[in-house]
Amino acid sequence: MTHRQYLVLAILAALMVATAFGLGRWAENLNPDGIIPHTPVAQDAVTGSDAGAASSTDESTPDANQSAPADTAEARSAFTFGASMGLLAAGLLYCVIAAGLLLQQRAKGLPVNRFIYSVAGLAAAGFALSYLIDDYFY
Repeated sequence: MTHRQYLVLAILAALMVATAFGLGRWAENLNPDGIIPHTPVAQDAVTGSDAGAASSTDESTPDANQSAPADTAEARSAFTFGASMGLLAAGLLYCVIAAGLLLQQRAKGLPVNRFIYSVAGLAAAGFALSYLIDDYFY
């Protein structure tokens, strides 16, 4: 690999870190208390003549699929969620770049070089770090 290719790889790695940190800070600013997973959705109130029928059926048949109250759910860190999304986005971008470089090399009839493998490795590292940081598979 040439010095220029090493420089490009270093820039891509720095861009991945900056994207993860920037999206992490952005998510933290939007949700300073954290992200509560599976927040129950409030149902619309039933009005009119259906109100009596709905309340009688609700009392007679308990819903087994009711969600736990939001107070019992533990909030996840918004920073790690945003950083994970940033790493995932950068990994996807680098995967597309590696695929484009691979197609270009194959169209020219040349073998795959180490630079393409390195860009694909950065993409795989982004995917793996995305999972390791937030411990959640998207």
